[in-house]
Amino acid sequence: MHAQQHQAKVFLFGSLLSLILVGCGASVGKTIKVSDEQLSRYGTLSAKDAISALEIRVKDAKTANMPFLAPNYFREASEILNDAQKSADKKPKVELVSDVAKADAILDKGQTRMATVQRNLAKELAMKDQLDKDNVANVFPKDYEKSISELSSLIEKVELEKAENIDKTRIELIKMMQDLDVRTIQFTALHESDSINEDTRSNDGKDQAPATLAEALRVYQDAMNRIAQNPHDKETVRSAGTDALFAANHARYVNRRVLSLQNKFKKSIEPIALEEEKRLLDISTALGHNDLRDRPIDKQASELAKAAGEIVLGQQKSSQTIGAVSDQSKALEASLKQANDAVTQADAKIAAKDTLLSSINAQVAVKNAQLTDKDVLLTNRDAQLKVLNDRVAQLEEQNKSLMTTQTAKAQSKSKPKAKPKVPKTQPTSAAPH
Repeated sequence: MHAQQHQAKVFLFGSLLSLILVGCGASVGKTIKVSDEQLSRYGTLSAKDAISALEIRVKDAKTANMPFLAPNYFREASEILNDAQKSADKKPKVELVSDVAKADAILDKGQTRMATVQRNLAKELAMKDQLDKDNVANVFPKDYEKSISELSSLIEKVELEKAENIDKTRIELIKMMQDLDVRTIQFTALHESDSINEDTRSNDGKDQAPATLAEALRVYQDAMNRIAQNPHDKETVRSAGTDALFAANHARYVNRRVLSLQNKFKKSIEPIALEEEKRLLDISTALGHNDLRDRPIDKQASELAKAAGEIVLGQQKSSQTIGAVSDQSKALEASLKQANDAVTQADAKIAAKDTLLSSINAQVAVKNAQLTDKDVLLTNRDAQLKVLNDRVAQLEEQNKSLMTTQTAKAQSKSKPKAKPKVPKTQPTSAAPH
């Protein structure tokens, strides 16, 4: 990037230098007349103050971008100023004041021509501002220099009132600048995914993982089109870049997985790798987790295991429930480990039999049988995961019941007991005589 910035500065300097050199061929001051008011204004000043006043005018013109929008007028006024500064003590004051007033008149006319340039080339100048905003000079310095050079040529024609028959050139320039701007935005948003896709392609991705790489390239091209349709919408550009990068990483890690397994199998196993990944995606979806397919498969598995553990731990509300779930989790983890060990052993058996069997047909038959065993093991693993999920659901229900019972007990204890009513003593009636 540093080299690109340096190159861009070189091109910009070359563009401005060529602009100045082109302007040297035009003399705009010959037809400009100095007014009596200008002569009078500078004539009342000393030679030193007149030069200082002109210095301020030239500085203000430079700030207003006259070197770009009216280069010939700015150049001649600057030359007069330089000459005046060098010969301030040699020229008579009358001649010096006349030169300064001439430069002042040239700058006045330059301001007028600047306004004309800005009015007639409004679209082209707006496109230049957009190119600068999108950092085109650093991304594509040569193309940027070319577009600015052509814009400078149009500016000079309008400045010197020689702008006949430039409509076609203007249309072509605007199109070139628009295309360059879009190309820059696309590059900035998608160059990382493009590099990853190229790396996958160079590592036999077209042969080892053709379906996944083709999908990554399709998503990349779709991102290019989306950006081209709305290049200055930040959300569109961000979303397109994110989608392309996800697909590129997905293809890269699937290709790496295929290459690592290819040593064990003689036929294409991209479908196996994708099926393995699909099982992990199903688990991720069931857990409500993010899509992890833009990461290596082993990292997908470890992150899902961590997420499942966090979910289980987060659902425990009492020491009894925590103990029960811990026991179940350990048992199921041990079962899963056994399943993983069995898969590893199955792979080892396949590799051993590959070296012993000489018949290609026999090798294929044995491998198919082993793959069937692996599918059964993976199915058992899925069943075990289902048992874990069912057990967690049961524990959640138990926890809810426990919490309900505890709440009810707490509420009953908190209510004050009613005092028993004591019946009033009735008067004893007199015994009949």
